[in-house]
Amino acid sequence: MIAVKADRMVLCCHPRSTIGRRMAMRALIFPLLSALILTVPAQAEQPEAIFDRACGACHFKQRDTARRDEMIAPPMDMMAAHLRQVTGPDRAVFVARVLDFIKAPAEAKAVDAMAVQRFGLMSPIGDTFPELTDGELQAVANWVFDSFATAQLPSPGQRGRMAP
Repeated sequence: MIAVKADRMVLCCHPRSTIGRRMAMRALIFPLLSALILTVPAQAEQPEAIFDRACGACHFKQRDTARRDEMIAPPMDMMAAHLRQVTGPDRAVFVARVLDFIKAPAEAKAVDAMAVQRFGLMSPIGDTFPELTDGELQAVANWVFDSFATAQLPSPGQRGRMAP
């Protein structure tokens, strides 16, 4: 039951009134739900979206000889294939190598000397995208591991067409 007193509405709930109990529950629940919704953090960005936004600014996902002249960094499928030659199927080692390289790139850490010769070393990821957290970087490295699990290096003859 709603009663009007002077210039305001007042909710009157008689304990035996179904309508009064429903209205009282709504009056209690809606503000609590609103507060909960406002305090729940936004859903985390998916690893592929982070890759597209950050890594994809330089790296194509797939090798594409037709787009050779557009490349400013090696394609990620080829980088993953080269890295798997070094790490084997061990996810933890693969992810650790990716994180170590992208945080502090060095020629000695590179797995593809031809890529370094052609493109040079990337800047540390933190210099270009300081907002990326370690958790996001790790999620992207895991995504790369999974997404390019079947990537194969081209034959030496095909690879030569991509040379500088």
